[in-house]
Amino acid sequence: MAVAYLRERGLKIVDRRVLFRRGELDIVARDGDEWVFVEVKTRTSDVMGLAGEAMNTRKITRMARAVEEYLHLHGLDDAPVRCDLVTIDFLPDGGAKIEHFPGGITFS
Repeated sequence: MAVAYLRERGLKIVDRRVLFRRGELDIVARDGDEWVFVEVKTRTSDVMGLAGEAMNTRKITRMARAVEEYLHLHGLDDAPVRCDLVTIDFLPDGGAKIEHFPGGITFS
């Protein structure tokens, strides 16, 4: 769902489910010249909270490590980069609420 949503908004999907020892990347995309690393959070009910509430410091740190490794591995150390969050909350009626937060993840 997230891939289709991002494609509809003009992003070009480059990679999916990239695993590294120190972290993982759900989606790697391009938005013009910018490399976009996307974390996708999904919830099938609100019992454990909304999808966006699942991001925590540990997950952000693991994503930062994976982004760094991906950039280095592909010789993109000086490339323009942003990290986005896509949340998918499934609704009781069977639908889904999808939100995209460009630049919604920052590393300190």
